[in-house]
Amino acid sequence: MSRFQSKASLSLVELAAIISIIAVLMTILFPAVGKIIDRFQRARAAKNLKMIAFAHANFIADFGRAIRFSDLSALKNGSTSHCDANLFAAVLAKHGYIKDASVWAWDFDHLVKNYGRSHPLPTKIYDASTDRIAPEFAGPKTGGDFPLSVACCVVQCPGFDYAQLLNPKFPCACSRGLCGDGRWQKKSASNGGGIWGDRGGLIAFFDGHVEWFGHIINRFKKYNSTATTSSLCETLPNCHTENLADSCFVNWAGDGLSSGIHN
Repeated sequence: MSRFQSKASLSLVELAAIISIIAVLMTILFPAVGKIIDRFQRARAAKNLKMIAFAHANFIADFGRAIRFSDLSALKNGSTSHCDANLFAAVLAKHGYIKDASVWAWDFDHLVKNYGRSHPLPTKIYDASTDRIAPEFAGPKTGGDFPLSVACCVVQCPGFDYAQLLNPKFPCACSRGLCGDGRWQKKSASNGGGIWGDRGGLIAFFDGHVEWFGHIINRFKKYNSTATTSSLCETLPNCHTENLADSCFVNWAGDGLSSGIHN
């Protein structure tokens, strides 16, 4: 054998050194990549929420009022619920403001991904032939078991000047999972939880701007009051003046019933 012949393989020491270097690089790179992905997802979500805010503002401009429970009920597919976010999406689709289902169901949302493993993701929100929410969007239970990533406000106040809503004070939509105590829920298979778990979420306002909040505990003012609140519902006009809230947020619940969050 020639004394100039090169080694045929790495020694154990060299292999261990290479593995150690790779491990160090992965430790450095993975958090950075994760942060980049997180920022990208937030930016996409903020863009979708901004579209929803502008669509709701356009509805107000066209009809002189905000979306009401009666608008949601008119598009039901046999559901007993009037508090379903899927119905809210169908109202905006019916009037031509948002027809793209992906605005409401984000592909990085854990519930949407789980749904997509066993069902085709719907592309149609509203069925003009029946003047109802499209069955493929509502889901097999006809009450909205296709998961939505968004909760939206319903405001119904007789005599209220709805043009007043179109300012940065009033929230109109948020990422799913915000509780009445001002915190986002952890991810869960049963109730969905927040898109980013309990780390925080996004809130869109009627003027179109979107903000990230780790929580909203006492971050907002109650409507027509100097008192603080941890509930988005209480920031809206004419809130909880009767047994049922005149203004509140509707959420995806999976069975056509309100999940209770925000209400």
